[in-house]
Amino acid sequence: MYIRMVWGKLRPGSWEEYERHYHERLASHGDIEGLQERQLLRSAEDPDEGISVSIWDTFEHLRAYETGEFRQNVAREVEHLYRGEYWVKHFEVSSQDR
Repeated sequence: MYIRMVWGKLRPGSWEEYERHYHERLASHGDIEGLQERQLLRSAEDPDEGISVSIWDTFEHLRAYETGEFRQNVAREVEHLYRGEYWVKHFEVSSQDR
């Protein structure tokens, strides 16, 4: 399994708009190949900071999503909400408790 993690800071006061967009455009889009789970985390210390976590069955599925038209379109729709402070990282799950 692989994790795609995106951290970023939004413009002050724009979290609600970002979260609404996340639920309407991403969380409701259930037919993405290889996607197992998705979570949106809001910082407890900074209300304009958050992390998006998605879990993928293979790295190839993660990369296909990342380079695909759907993700690029969705990202453009919320570009105006970002401060320019963000990063994207990929992780391989090395152990799991089940």
